[in-house]
This record gives sequence, C-alpha cells and structure tokens, in this order.
Amino acid sequence: MANGHQNNHANNPTMNEVAKAAGVSVATVSRVINGNKGVSKKLEQRVQKAIQELNYHPSSLARSFKMQETRLIGLIIPLLDHPFFSRLAQVMEQELFKNNYRAIICNTEENEARELEYVELLLRQRIDGVIVNSATEHTDYLFDLKRQNVPCVLIDRNVEQFDCSKVFSDNSLGGYLGMKYLLELGHRRIKVVAPFDFAEPTQHRIRGIREAMAEFGYEEPSDMFITTSDHSFEMGVEVGLQLAQMDPRPTAIFGLSDVTAIGVMHALDQMNLCIPKDISVMGYDNIPLSGYMLPSMTTIDQPINAMGKTAVRVLLNHIQNASKQSERAVLPTQLIVRNSTAAPPTE
Repeated sequence: MANGHQNNHANNPTMNEVAKAAGVSVATVSRVINGNKGVSKKLEQRVQKAIQELNYHPSSLARSFKMQETRLIGLIIPLLDHPFFSRLAQVMEQELFKNNYRAIICNTEENEARELEYVELLLRQRIDGVIVNSATEHTDYLFDLKRQNVPCVLIDRNVEQFDCSKVFSDNSLGGYLGMKYLLELGHRRIKVVAPFDFAEPTQHRIRGIREAMAEFGYEEPSDMFITTSDHSFEMGVEVGLQLAQMDPRPTAIFGLSDVTAIGVMHALDQMNLCIPKDISVMGYDNIPLSGYMLPSMTTIDQPINAMGKTAVRVLLNHIQNASKQSERAVLPTQLIVRNSTAAPPTE
C-alpha cells in the first residue's frame, strides 16, 4: 500500500524549507534562484541540492499559467501595529475595494524571512499587482516579480537599484521644517530621537535636519542623535527618562516618529517636567493621536491618505496598461504647530 505521506514537500515546498534544508538564509536561496551574484560556489551547490531533493519549483512560475485576472493585490507592510503603517494599509485597502480589487495585507514585522515568505504566498495566489513597503535590504524578489510581469509600486521606502513606480513623502523637507522651526524658536540644546537602522526615510529626515542646521550656522553636537532599537512607545519612554535626567537638560526633543515622541512626552510627565515650559517635544507623522495629546503635539504631517491613494492609482494604471512608464511621486510634508513646543526656558 502506497504511503500518502512519503514526501511532505512534494506538493508545495517553500523557499523557507529550502533554506532550512541547505542551512542558509532565505535571502541566499532567493539570490541563487534569481541568478544574482554574491553567493559562493559552495553555498550555491548546497542550495541547488536542497532544491532538487525537495522538488522545489519557484512558485512564481504559477503566474505563467494564469489565464485571467484575480483582482487580488498584495500589500507588503513592515509593522501593522505602528499607526502610520496601519493607516497607510487601511487607505490602500479602501481605495482598492472602491475599484473592485481585494487586498491581501502582509505584515512582515520588519523581518526578511517573513517578507520573502509573503511574496511566495502572493505569487501562489496569482496576484494582479503588489504595493511594497520593504523593511529589508535584500529585495532580490522584486526582480523576480518583474520577470513574472507582476506590476509593482514601492511606497515610503525606496530600493534605488529597482526600476518601478515609487511613491514617497518628502522626508528631507519634513526634517528641514522641523529643525528650522526649533532653531527659530531659539533652541540650541536639541536632541533628535531616531531608530538605529536609519532606514531610507530616516536618512532623508536627518539630511533635512542637517540642511536647516547649516542654514542657521548651528554646528552639530556629537551627541545630538539618540538612536533607538525601534519606533515604539516604550522606547520613547526609556529615552525620555534618560534625557530628563541629563545635566544640562535638552530644551527640545525631536522624535522622528510620533509614537516615540508620545513615549517621550509620557516620560517627561512622569518626571514632573512641564511641556513646553520646561522642554519642547516635536514628533513626525501626524498620526491622529498626536492632536489629542495633552498638550497637543507639534509634528510633521506625512500625507498618508494621498500616499496610499496615489500608490493604488499608479498600480492600477500599470495593471490596465502594462507598457506605461514608471512614475515617481514625491508628496509634500508640512509642519503642524500645536502646543508641545515653545521658546526655550530662560536660564
């Protein structure tokens, strides 16, 4: 009697299973499959052996057999528990629904293996297109999408070497406007709180911050940037408690994420410091909660609704017209002045 469980992988092994069998990362498997350089001969042989043993066929080949559209769109999102990304996903899903498309929302948790697994899933579902907010440096799968003629739009985070349509907010302008405003108020002891990974949007914000400083002839202190391991509220609290105990204390804190800045405000309140009388706090994103804080928080507005709607419009244009040229949309950011910032205290 034949054993129906003879090969658990025969039907549908994944790239992750190939990686485990070969003892390499999912990114290495992806590079071997896509024929990209940078993999040693020894590793390549191990991957090829695992591919043969598991009878793995890249799932993207399923697209070759596609006879009609599925009206499914993949949305690759790095952190669904972050208000900026969850709102962006919501806007895109609503816009797709209005246009009679359905979204498959993929929460990668800023994890490379999860991102690649989700791409495999989307290709198995024979999606009509994908909007990507990538959290990984290893984006070889984008070239695989292109080879399989899957229309793709990048949003928020760029992959410079990949030619496709891209939608961003003007992060350099946002950083510039925020720092310029603090300097105009008279602040000079300023701390900037930024995630350690310095993802592309953060890099642009920092570039804008430095432009404003140069304009004011303000030399950057070596300890001006405080790096955090993530964008979380808890991380903001931790940093806020540290900054509150410095001597001399900063007179202004610019958090490059509203969530982190709200954590900073909470910490300063715990330390019985008055915002903005003792210390000013500014955020970045303009999530709804920032306007309901006490005091309401000054921030940089990212046009989340416009970004999401533009990305969907551009993607649907590509689906309807495969020969359409790539677009690059950079949407303006703006300063929203509320009650958490003021001139520094007199000493």
